Amino acid sequence: MVTDDVGSDLVHIAVPVAYVRHVAALLAELDRQGGPVRPPARPAARHAPPELAAAWSAAELRRFATGRSKSHQTVLKVLDLLADRPGEWLSAEAICAEVGVSRHRLGGALAGVTRMLRSHAAFRDLGLPMNRYVTGSLDERAGTFYWLTEEQAGQWKLARLSPGGS
Repeated sequence: MVTDDVGSDLVHIAVPVAYVRHVAALLAELDRQGGPVRPPARPAARHAPPELAAAWSAAELRRFATGRSKSHQTVLKVLDLLADRPGEWLSAEAICAEVGVSRHRLGGALAGVTRMLRSHAAFRDLGLPMNRYVTGSLDERAGTFYWLTEEQAGQWKLARLSPGGS
């Protein structure tokens, strides 16, 4: 059963082929019983506290800010955007619109720079110098969000102003 209706009360459930007849019979029995159908209680949204990115030293941030590849330049634009809006969670889509890149290019740039960091001994355990949170399907807004804290934003802005940063 497939539907593209927004707000539809249908759900997609994977059922082993051997049980399809049993599920159909169960649904038919429920329909025969009639009466009001009460949807099951939905669990409350999970709000796991997001983890913050690893702490970067000023020297590491300055060195990171000197990256010249196309992917690196995209990530630097993202960090500049986040630093201008500390504490604000920006969705990947909003970042794409602000920075002027496609969702595919943003994902590729983040993945490429992350791979580069993991291969470099000095940066292996740091990850990108931004916070990331992927919401669960039960959260009120699904998606991937990025942000910098006030402190991270200040450190990034200093790194960009320092010699060696662009």
